[in-house]
Amino acid sequence: MMGTLAGSSIDFAQVLDAVPQPIALCDAEGHVVFLNHDAREFLGVEGDGEGVKFLLHRRDTFSHVRLENRGPFREYYMANVAIVGAAIKEASMSVSPLGQDHFRVVLEEALGRKVSPILDEIDALVAICDSHRRVQLANAALSRLVEDLDGGDSPDLLTFFDSEARPKIRVAASEALAGGSPEEITAGTTLGLPPGLEKVRVRIRPLQRDSTGPSGDRGVVMVAQPARASFSELERRQKRAEKLMSLGELATGVAHELKNPLTSILNYAQYLSRKYNGQFMDPQDGDRLQRIIDGVERIDRFVRDLLKLAGAEGLALEEVELHEALNGAATLCRQVLRDREVSVAWELAAEDLRVVGNEGALHQVFMNLFLNAARAMPAEGGTITVATRRGESKVVVEVVDDGRGMTEDVLERIFEPFYSTRSEGGGAGLGLVLVRRIVEQHGGQIEVESVPGNGSTFRITLPA
Repeated sequence: MMGTLAGSSIDFAQVLDAVPQPIALCDAEGHVVFLNHDAREFLGVEGDGEGVKFLLHRRDTFSHVRLENRGPFREYYMANVAIVGAAIKEASMSVSPLGQDHFRVVLEEALGRKVSPILDEIDALVAICDSHRRVQLANAALSRLVEDLDGGDSPDLLTFFDSEARPKIRVAASEALAGGSPEEITAGTTLGLPPGLEKVRVRIRPLQRDSTGPSGDRGVVMVAQPARASFSELERRQKRAEKLMSLGELATGVAHELKNPLTSILNYAQYLSRKYNGQFMDPQDGDRLQRIIDGVERIDRFVRDLLKLAGAEGLALEEVELHEALNGAATLCRQVLRDREVSVAWELAAEDLRVVGNEGALHQVFMNLFLNAARAMPAEGGTITVATRRGESKVVVEVVDDGRGMTEDVLERIFEPFYSTRSEGGGAGLGLVLVRRIVEQHGGQIEVESVPGNGSTFRITLPA
């Protein structure tokens, strides 16, 4: 490619190769006649690009065109143009006339290739939509929930939400397309989120605040987050729920197989202990029989815990006064606390705190926390501090001990089924699993903070 300027011969190919942009020249049909160095690397081809064609005339390309006047020149911006004969199959490009029959093309990566890695890191559902609310790009979190995003027609953003929320989403999208910033919306979804997490907080914003351009240049970004937790937490809960479902199936079979023989062994052992104790039985045999009774009772408790974990019995809910439930649980633990020389300090809210729940299940939650705290104390005893307070539409219970605390490795595993730190082998590793299950059945959350040597804090939040 040669030209003459002021009597000098100029190699335009060399000039274009020096331009730090991927530039191509094509004819009116889109056939490439020249590629500079950066364009050859961008498209993954060699030479001048013979056989490479930009499909500028495809109908779906027209919906991505924006025209901009630059003095005597006209420049067309085209998004997601299909390419034939190159390693890269799609690109966005700026096209401007070059004489009557040719065009200069500046290539750039399609929007999805640029922003997808960034969007995938966002802990929320993110969709980029065109001016008709059609989803053009979705991040990984949303794509996992919507099976047909990668094929077929782009879905309307409204289809992600229930019928009650759609009018509000429609109005917010229209406001954003006009350049506004609509208020956050709490909406129900059709995305198959786990029970209790169907509601999401939705924000819709314009892609470009200038609403004077052609409609093809406008669009909206939708960001949705669960009303109660982050999506990473949602995924952790889902994995945990799958584990517990499998465990529940196992528990049902184990319970049926063991319950009857265990009851018989326990009844007969207790009968023999009462009948012969202190009469015809050697004291050592009495101790051995008591060990049998203790072992069977431990297995029986384990089976009962498995049954509860399996959810064999639903919770009957009623209004429960939280302070009464805490006092009741502490009373049931009184003997263990006394034996271990552990005292309880109460820092309760001045007002009654009421929740909708199951009193027996809440007793079990607080008893587990009290007993675990007592076992974490040193031999000389310690103090458990029980504090309550009211938050906005919620109540908070904290059980704080001054025991040995936990390392990060232990903290990560304390809610795993069958994981126990009790060296004497007395724990089945189901206590805190049950605690978490019951708290979540009440619509609440449990958090743990601990520092080795400085005790632990268990914090339970329940809806008021």
